Amino acid sequence: MKSINLDTSKIIILEENTKDLSVISNNIQENVLLFMIKPEMEILNTVISISTILKAYKITSKKYLIFIPGENNDIMDHLLATNTINYFIIDSLNFDLIPVDIDLLSLERNNTLKEIYIENNLTSIDDLAYAFVRFENSFGKVKYKYIKGDLAENFCRSVEEKENDMGLNKNEDLLGMIVLDRSVDFLTLISSNYTFEGLIEENIGISLGKIKIQESILKEGLNKDQIKSNKLIQYSLSSKNNIFYCSFRCMHYLDVNRFILVIRDYYKKIAEENKSKGKTFSVSKLKELTQDLNEFVRFKDKLIMLENILNHIMKPMQDPNYIIYIEKEQIMLAGDLPENLYSLYEEHLYEKRDLIPLLKLMIIESLTQNGIKDYQKLKREILNIYGYQNLFLFRDLETIGWLKEKIFLNNILNIRKNISEFNHNQLNEKLGLVNLNFDPLNIKDCSYVFGGYCPLSLRLIENAIEGKWEKIMDTLKKIPGYISCPENENILNETDKEENIMIIVFLGGITYTEIEGIRYLNRKLNEEYLEKKRDKKLQLVIMTTGILSTKKIFGNFGIKENPTFTMKQFSECLKNKK
Repeated sequence: MKSINLDTSKIIILEENTKDLSVISNNIQENVLLFMIKPEMEILNTVISISTILKAYKITSKKYLIFIPGENNDIMDHLLATNTINYFIIDSLNFDLIPVDIDLLSLERNNTLKEIYIENNLTSIDDLAYAFVRFENSFGKVKYKYIKGDLAENFCRSVEEKENDMGLNKNEDLLGMIVLDRSVDFLTLISSNYTFEGLIEENIGISLGKIKIQESILKEGLNKDQIKSNKLIQYSLSSKNNIFYCSFRCMHYLDVNRFILVIRDYYKKIAEENKSKGKTFSVSKLKELTQDLNEFVRFKDKLIMLENILNHIMKPMQDPNYIIYIEKEQIMLAGDLPENLYSLYEEHLYEKRDLIPLLKLMIIESLTQNGIKDYQKLKREILNIYGYQNLFLFRDLETIGWLKEKIFLNNILNIRKNISEFNHNQLNEKLGLVNLNFDPLNIKDCSYVFGGYCPLSLRLIENAIEGKWEKIMDTLKKIPGYISCPENENILNETDKEENIMIIVFLGGITYTEIEGIRYLNRKLNEEYLEKKRDKKLQLVIMTTGILSTKKIFGNFGIKENPTFTMKQFSECLKNKK
């Protein structure tokens, strides 16, 4: 792309709730316009609307459309389908890894799940490998590697090639890395969130450690006009500036609620003691109480805001149907098929509820039970009720392997096929994914983040850190994909360094609940170090192609078409997608 001199005083930041686009277009009289956007359909449609208005006003500016961090197939298909691709000169601006937090680095590409597993586009894997080598160039090479999944092998091979191409000659200062192909554990992506940060991402959306939320939800004491305005404001969730949030984010949402009440009661007690005229305090005690109160006053507003966010994200959970769905989900994660599950499906269809919760249950059933009984019949009913456009959504879900018909053992060929299939119950039993003795008041296991179920991804990471992959190798081989681990797994004790770094790489995306599980595991390891139960300290750093949520996943799958989508257009799309 040619270099362009930009006048920064003429930058217009388009807010998501901007309605009157003509106001913007009337103020544009430049020869060159540069639109820099994330590759998201809603944002793209806004840019197309602006460009259409500019065309109507006969403004003939040269328009550049720069995607950050790069376009995807859906975006390009949409530009072609709307005949607007010729409106723009299209390019992309690929950033390196973005430090979302002190322990979290991401390419921030939220469409990689579809690109990798449906479109077979491995560009993001190669880009992450390049970014990883640049990271090694600054911090040293990785010494030991745990690898699970075919794409994980592909990534590590790409890393080695780039190390050779760049002539990387660094000491092996990084202790190791664990590389997981997302396909090793698809189930966790679809499972419901329980941690505070996971629910914020699911219900509000987090972008680079910040959220956009209505001012009336976040703040108290607003006047009527401010409440009615529905003004969106940006709020930072940075762990550096918000000590309460840093404490809350890994917690189960019910524990956050209890913890906030404990904090309020604690400072209320201090205030009452401080005001008590019948008591006298020593100078040191008075100073201690004053410091505590000053700290509370300093962070009081942030505590109130976090409590308001919690109350907001808990509202959907007050729906009686939510509890029923969660119960069914938990039973399936434990390996059983719930009673009356298909009656729930029929009730959902009859009442025409939101399609996503139904699809989530169906996917969890398919992944844990090796398919769905009478899946094709259920699929036809859904398409009849929710519209044939959802056929593209089902095509993506079937391509990635999340939905399929259950095959029963009725002949030798099917018996052989099912013997080699992924068995969720076996993994539950061998790896202890379900914690029947889960105690939220005495947390000792990663299963805390999912209310008693430990995601497979977290259990694999935990076993790698403990040097136990060789011991569970027979179980790991039942999970499809390449596998490799160091010959000597006692890496944490063999290292000379007292403080070490372990990189955890997720290819295809990671959820915030998994992130919180890794943070919990890291905190547990450091507590053991402080208690002298471990000789070495370990810092876990997460690298990923993007951070995912159910909303983002289903937002990318399928084809988002105009409501006036005709049968002819539908037929043409089917042909083009073959």
